[in-house]
Amino acid sequence: MIIDSHVHLMPPRLGRAIRAFFERHIGDQLVYPSDAAVVLDRHHAAGAVAVWNLPYAHKPGMADDLNAGMAEVAAAHAEHPVHIVTGCTVHPGDEQPQDTLRRAFELHGARVLKLHCSVGSYDADDPRLAPVFDAAGELAMPVVVHAGHDVSGHTHGHELAPIARVAERHGDTTVIVAHCGHEGNDETTALMRRLPNLWADLTPVVLEHPDVDAAQLAEFADRMLLGTDAPNTGRSLDDQLTWLRHEASAHESFTAESLAAILGENATRLIPLP
Repeated sequence: MIIDSHVHLMPPRLGRAIRAFFERHIGDQLVYPSDAAVVLDRHHAAGAVAVWNLPYAHKPGMADDLNAGMAEVAAAHAEHPVHIVTGCTVHPGDEQPQDTLRRAFELHGARVLKLHCSVGSYDADDPRLAPVFDAAGELAMPVVVHAGHDVSGHTHGHELAPIARVAERHGDTTVIVAHCGHEGNDETTALMRRLPNLWADLTPVVLEHPDVDAAQLAEFADRMLLGTDAPNTGRSLDDQLTWLRHEASAHESFTAESLAAILGENATRLIPLP
């Protein structure tokens, strides 16, 4: 079972704006077109059965409309063999952002929350987000956090401190470090050793795989997830699968069971498929 736990199939207008940003900064290195149907078709050909579709809000006041739009994306592709798990977002500048989260869950079927600290210009431990993390725990909704503020998409080790504080304060909430905190990967895994509710996804940063080795992947195989960042990525799902399978062959404790967990079983533990 293969589940891509980190894609961004956005509503059309926002999707075009995000694509234009990536094309300005990355150019022809992107390996997918922006068309959601094509991305899903290629994921299906690579063996994927589901994707987690993650939005992010760059300013207050837009999350409700964006969350509704993400549900529309899922509905538009409901007949596709690759199931879309609808994601949602909030912004700490929203009025009562925890209510925004609950509306997305109840009205739009959202099952995963995405917070992007760079795009939204905040940190994960912003006090206004504390009730959001509490609500996510109550709803059994994992929270994917992009911690870094660098326009390149990289995260530096010191930028993971707010996530550590959040995971400590909200022990009933599953917090997932996007991109495994690349380039602060060692800091991410060190935090995972002491925080059992802290997970990571292995999504590349454009062309760069997270800098984790086979031993780290084996150690945390029960709390790591596959991701691509499609469509705005330089690494396809096939590339990710090749990389992970190569790593699996490089360490004796990285078993077939460990690989299967990362490829999809962990994702279904957090969000069971219908």
